[in-house]
This record gives sequence, C-alpha cells and structure tokens, in this order.
Amino acid sequence: MVNSVRAKLITIIAAAEFQDRLAQDLIRLGAGGYTRSLVDGRGKSGQRIRSFFKISNVRLETIVPSEMAEAILAHFSQVAETLDIVAFCHDVDAIPRKHFV
Repeated sequence: MVNSVRAKLITIIAAAEFQDRLAQDLIRLGAGGYTRSLVDGRGKSGQRIRSFFKISNVRLETIVPSEMAEAILAHFSQVAETLDIVAFCHDVDAIPRKHFV
C-alpha cells in the first residue's frame, strides 16, 4: 500500500510574461513550491507559438492541501479578469507524504 496523501494539483496557464508575478502569488498564498514549463497551444485566444520573436505561454503547477487550493483559485479568479489566465485543479494522491502534510 502506497503511503500517499490526498491533495489538489493546481494548474495555471498564462502568457509567459506574467510568470514571475504568478509564481510570487503562489508562494505568497502558501504554496511550498511550483513547477514551471513553457507551453504552446491553441484556445479561445488563438494560437500561442514559441518562436524567436514571440514568447509562449507558461504553465505553473503546484500541489497543495484542499483548503489552500480554494484560496489560490479564489485569488486567481480575480487575477484572470486582467491577465487572461486559465486555472484549474483536480484531486491527486501525492508522494512523498511528508512534502504535503
């Protein structure tokens, strides 16, 4: 039996120029850390392609307790109005347990 803990994985996707601000917000709201990746794709805002002159989108992910996830999503729901971001979360079973308890 795996000794995991139930937590929430929050994913935030935004224009890469906002990555530092969004990462600082995550830490300020209590996240112990995050993973950052440059990503491209297509959505309602059109296509974002990584190239020499254009900067792509960034995806920030963090695993946090459920209560913290609610506070983080509430914050980013307000930020989404001005920065054109997408944020979502889902349940995960995370290891090692000591990182998330």
